[in-house]
Amino acid sequence: MTDRSATATIKGYFYQFDQTIVRLLEATKHGSVTVEGIEDIDLNDGSASSFVQCKYYEGTEYNHSVIKQAVIHMLRHFHAAGCPSDQVFKYRLYGHYKGGQHKLELPVTEAFLINNFLTYSHEKKEHKVHEELSIKPSQLAAFLALLEIDLSAPAYENQQKKIVDLLISEIPDCNATDAEVFYYPAAINVIQGLAVEADEAKRTVTRSEFLKAINRKEMVFSGWLQQKFGADHYAKMIRRKFFKSKTTKMPKASRIFVIDMNGEYEARKAAAMLIRLADFFSHKELVRTPQQDRFCPYVLLRGLDPAELIELKENLWKQGVKFDEGYPFQGAGFSATLLVADPTKENLWRVKFIPSEDHLMATVSAIAGSQIEVYDFYKSIPLGDTFIPKGKTYHPIKSNSSYFIQEVIQA
Repeated sequence: MTDRSATATIKGYFYQFDQTIVRLLEATKHGSVTVEGIEDIDLNDGSASSFVQCKYYEGTEYNHSVIKQAVIHMLRHFHAAGCPSDQVFKYRLYGHYKGGQHKLELPVTEAFLINNFLTYSHEKKEHKVHEELSIKPSQLAAFLALLEIDLSAPAYENQQKKIVDLLISEIPDCNATDAEVFYYPAAINVIQGLAVEADEAKRTVTRSEFLKAINRKEMVFSGWLQQKFGADHYAKMIRRKFFKSKTTKMPKASRIFVIDMNGEYEARKAAAMLIRLADFFSHKELVRTPQQDRFCPYVLLRGLDPAELIELKENLWKQGVKFDEGYPFQGAGFSATLLVADPTKENLWRVKFIPSEDHLMATVSAIAGSQIEVYDFYKSIPLGDTFIPKGKTYHPIKSNSSYFIQEVIQA
């Protein structure tokens, strides 16, 4: 699968998830949805009940062949159910296409249904699905009455906007920012969680259950959400959750940033990142800054060999960036006590290097008098709390780049 087709496939899944959210938010209080049931979305909501097949082809022109198999699948389901004349559930095909919608003649007649959707050739032999299933004309007419085809579904971004509007109207005191930052990601998380359940019964959620599950101002993070909303949105969410201050001044704290540099190290780029990190998470030195107000961040860079680390520190030193690394003199052992001492007017450290994971426990244990926060920006496997004393705050944060912290700061 090419990158372009893979991206289109993923976008199609997200479009389906979004449509599931729309159906739930527009349902009555008794409504429920089964994700990946008979069809992509099975809506059980009285007269509005339907089996919904969702298609998103923003780069493809509509042709009957695109939905033919979906129509045949629906007819086979209708036949397997005994072709009930009193069936409530409708069969809905809901899709967005680049163009070509004019090719579908509405309302769909029985002849059009047979010629364009139920007839196909295989190994030079013509097949008519309704005849092979022995479906009577009256039964086919009943199926056609249940079939609804909508080729004018909104574009991806327009459907997203509709979800935000629905969340604002359905959740008390919800505004656009809350919808985008909290409730929309939570809704995607709920639907994605349902989709991976093996048991169909566990893939069903009522409208009230859904609203209860998403109605909380808590941020959720996952690879799925990062793919859907993009790195910029993900960075904004991280900043809002972990680094949003109620004042313009960064509050004092002992912030430890564990950053996975494996496979992405570039001396200049890494130095620029650490300078940005130091500027953002250090105190602002003024003429009369009290000693107790001084602080700077700690960094633990994973995946660097000794030569790379020396190169990085040399780059920082040449740029006038003062740093500490916990060694009082050449050949001495590591001193956590020395490393955790606050910067002074004479020694304005802008960043402190923790040599390795094995030195993290001692460093955290030596810190006193300030809040300790450990932020683990990992790419595949988080550091875990093995190296951190119990009771200390640890935040594992999934990132796709060693330099993701810069995006968070700039968000």
